[in-house]
Amino acid sequence: MFKPENRKENLSLIFGIVLLLVGVGLLLTGFSIAFRIVSNPAGYIQSQIPPTVQENASAGPRASFTYAVANLTVTFADGSQSGDSPIATWDWDFGDGSRSNQQSPQHTYSTNFSGFVRLTVRDGNDKQNAAIGNVQAFPGANTQGNSTVDPGDIAGSLDFGAVFRPILGILVAVAAVAATFFMLIIMWLVGASITKAGWNLIRPRPETIRIRVKPKHLEAEPVYAAQVVPGAEHASFPPPP
Repeated sequence: MFKPENRKENLSLIFGIVLLLVGVGLLLTGFSIAFRIVSNPAGYIQSQIPPTVQENASAGPRASFTYAVANLTVTFADGSQSGDSPIATWDWDFGDGSRSNQQSPQHTYSTNFSGFVRLTVRDGNDKQNAAIGNVQAFPGANTQGNSTVDPGDIAGSLDFGAVFRPILGILVAVAAVAATFFMLIIMWLVGASITKAGWNLIRPRPETIRIRVKPKHLEAEPVYAAQVVPGAEHASFPPPP
């Protein structure tokens, strides 16, 4: 272990330990987040969708009713279906200027009536839907009928926001996941760098100094051919000047 010999080295040791702990903490945090994402990717993606998008994507009610005509009196029976929230209000328009807020009312016309009766229902999420029925009331009438979807409500109930909200939620979730992975990569890189820096302060490596020598003037010594005298092949001669 590195043993500090002076105050400067002691401070470097303390600072290195702090950096080492910070770096290891970042790495462990990154691995923990990555493990949670890998262990439950669908749950993580769902958790990234804003609550407002999830709430606004709720299903609304569907209005419908049946009716029985007896002379000028018509008895209505509500058959509406609730969506994600129970139906809160019923609004009946009998077509002669009269209205009712009862769930299944009965209405008597003062004169012969031939027209449409409209029922509008609204739930706790403030979503509404309407249905209409073609009623023929007159003395001697004895008929029954079912409602149909209100043509005017088809265009009015087209909630393009509800169509695009799930797509928006998916885009938001994908962007959040991409940002999370980018954050993890940055966290790991920073954590590894800080860990390495702290370790180098605790146990510094010996410095290596490299020196490169570039010779500028090189002179080659001339080489002379040996002079051989007949009969003295084995004689030794002094080197040439």
